[in-house]
Amino acid sequence: MRWMPLCCGLLLFLASPAAAGQKTVTLYLDGARVEQELVAPKGYLECPLPEGYRPGSLRVKPLSGASVLRVELVPAEADRRRAREIARLEERVSELQDRLQALSRQEEIFSAAVKSQSGKAPRKSKANPDPVSSLARGTEFALAQLESVYRGKRRCRKALEALEQELAQARKGSSVARVWLSGERVRLSYLMGGTRWVPSYAFRFGGDGTGELVLHAKLPPAEKGASYAVSGGTLAQAHPARSARGEFPILSRSALTLSGAAAGTNPPASFAFSGAAADLPPGEAAAYWRGEYLGSGRFAGGGAGEFSLTP
Repeated sequence: MRWMPLCCGLLLFLASPAAAGQKTVTLYLDGARVEQELVAPKGYLECPLPEGYRPGSLRVKPLSGASVLRVELVPAEADRRRAREIARLEERVSELQDRLQALSRQEEIFSAAVKSQSGKAPRKSKANPDPVSSLARGTEFALAQLESVYRGKRRCRKALEALEQELAQARKGSSVARVWLSGERVRLSYLMGGTRWVPSYAFRFGGDGTGELVLHAKLPPAEKGASYAVSGGTLAQAHPARSARGEFPILSRSALTLSGAAAGTNPPASFAFSGAAADLPPGEAAAYWRGEYLGSGRFAGGGAGEFSLTP
């Protein structure tokens, strides 16, 4: 019996989740770096690593004078807590699917009842002196039940959709990082492949021999609560990053001087210019002439002095 409080305390200790702090995602041309501060009041935390995690990139830095005592990477399939959560979600999904089937069966029954009531010929009798009113009441009852079934199916489908998304999210991930530390705060960072920003250009020509090249960053879907930054190079280059907001932020603007046919008053199919920065990455581009969209094409990036629309 003396061991019971100790065992219970140990179980609570091991089951304590980490309190999440600010999460920052820095996007590069070939991947992303994720940094997050976590708090574990009992000196232990677990951090699920996403599916795109690059093996060997995890870094754990202690904060506030703490020390990292031990780090383990456990495959997601071997994480018992994760497996229990997935099993719970799968059971709930099955229950909602059964409920949806039952509602579909009720819909068939009440639809048949409505058709039956509307197809009956009113017959007066001693037991039914007002057959028209009786038929009307029967039809109204069947319709009310049918409307209730429709509402139930809508709610059930909505709940099922949300649950399936939650289940898909729970199944994602490659491993779980388990961290033991002497203090309570730690900063985790790791690299991800497949999550990056994509260059997207806008050539804006004024029709007077001048123009502007605008570089946008097309960002992946944002994670709720995370802040984002964009670096102009690759992970290996590690160029300084700048904060990015929205789905299509502007990274740079370059004034252009047009030459040849592009310097005229009518829009050509290709544009020769000077003034583009030398370190621009290649990417898709759209052309605008006096505010009018002309089409799109591939821009070769820094050093290129020509852009052509795709036929």
